[in-house]
Amino acid sequence: MLAHVLKFSNHHKLFSNGDCILLACSGGPDSLCMTHIFMRLAEKCNLKIFVAHVEHGIRGQASIADAQFVEKFCRDNQLPFYLKEVNACAYADTHKISLETAARELRYDFLRETAHSLGCTAIAVAHHRGDQAETVLMHMLRGAGLDGLSGIQPKAHGIIRPLLDCTREDIENYCRLHALQPRRDATNGDTTYTRNRIRMDLLPYLRSYNSNIEETLCRTAFLLAEENDFLTTYAQTVYNKIVSKVKNRCAFLLAEFSLQHIAVKRKLIRAAIFDLCGTTKDIRNVHIDAIILLAAREKTGTSINLPHALKVLIEYHQLIISTEKEVTCINKAFPLNVPGSTQIPESGIIINAETAQTVESVKTKQICFIDKDKIAGSLKIRTRKNGDSFSPKGLTGHKKLKDLFIDNKIPRIDRDRIPILFDDIGIVWIAGIQQDNRCVPTTESKNLVKLSLNDTNSILTFTTQPH
Repeated sequence: MLAHVLKFSNHHKLFSNGDCILLACSGGPDSLCMTHIFMRLAEKCNLKIFVAHVEHGIRGQASIADAQFVEKFCRDNQLPFYLKEVNACAYADTHKISLETAARELRYDFLRETAHSLGCTAIAVAHHRGDQAETVLMHMLRGAGLDGLSGIQPKAHGIIRPLLDCTREDIENYCRLHALQPRRDATNGDTTYTRNRIRMDLLPYLRSYNSNIEETLCRTAFLLAEENDFLTTYAQTVYNKIVSKVKNRCAFLLAEFSLQHIAVKRKLIRAAIFDLCGTTKDIRNVHIDAIILLAAREKTGTSINLPHALKVLIEYHQLIISTEKEVTCINKAFPLNVPGSTQIPESGIIINAETAQTVESVKTKQICFIDKDKIAGSLKIRTRKNGDSFSPKGLTGHKKLKDLFIDNKIPRIDRDRIPILFDDIGIVWIAGIQQDNRCVPTTESKNLVKLSLNDTNSILTFTTQPH
């Protein structure tokens, strides 16, 4: 079995010579077997190993005895041991989640914290072929896509699973061969847990149709994982080409998004959500399908709300996925520092003002020059108001600000973020979009001010980019 585990580990590049690995050990057959195997691999592969155990506070004295067993095993074998006691029941109540989920979250939080503090390259857990089969069936029953049906991966997010190609029988035989006497968790027979029902009821039933059902499910998961990996890689390439990403927002041009295959669309949406939230937890297929339907309708102003405070909306040619909070108009105007920098707290936008000798040739709307001698009073900043109008640079007559925003396809969520510079007469500059005719410098202008935007959240850069 040692040779099989090493071959599997090498094939999937689970670890390298000299690595530092944290072993998650519950004291049961699977994790005790894994710990013993790594004791043998440590010298062979020059590994530095540590052992961690979480006492979940669920099974009373039995749970405490498990912790004591693992601690003694480590002491007897001179293995560094790390223990944490948690209250999974209280955590589940507080976070309104199942006890099973609570225990898993607490366990992995501790494992990651410990691995980080020790400088470990990986955390090893003892999932085996039976766990893989159960996981695939669980995901199938809830209607998972490729991600779920690919099952447990040998290596993902800093977690390695060196026993994933071993059967439960392999593990039990190994324990007997090496005189290991693992602990037995009585809750493994509790059929109130879905996983236990699958193992005790569904899998035996399926064996009447296929005596090698576990191997078949594992092989299917492996094939789907390979295809999923290809699709994910392809979708990421497309994502990098067509997404516009700023701090709290991802946007796709609807024309480009609509050309993608439905499977790629799903991957693109999940990639955007992961970019924004760092997770796709609680994002279900129903959410993804709702976004795809929203995009297909292409109706500007329509939106849906998702978990993680996500908002998805259609704005003209764009599908926007955002975690931004609504920003209200600046009710009170405040002065622009000339010279100097002025920050707008609501948006994080900074407007820099400095004196200039000449009008520079610039190709960006993030910079404009004004004739200071044409300013009436002092320059101030606000956001839009009902009835706003101005005289666009280079044109005759007046234009409503509302029409400017519509013509430039400025998303509704940004219209209350855009700074408007004005004086005692009226608008001077709609920052990053358009300048008013009145204060445009001429060849006779002597007193110039250069205005430039420093948009820390890239709001205006995003809003006013070429469409």
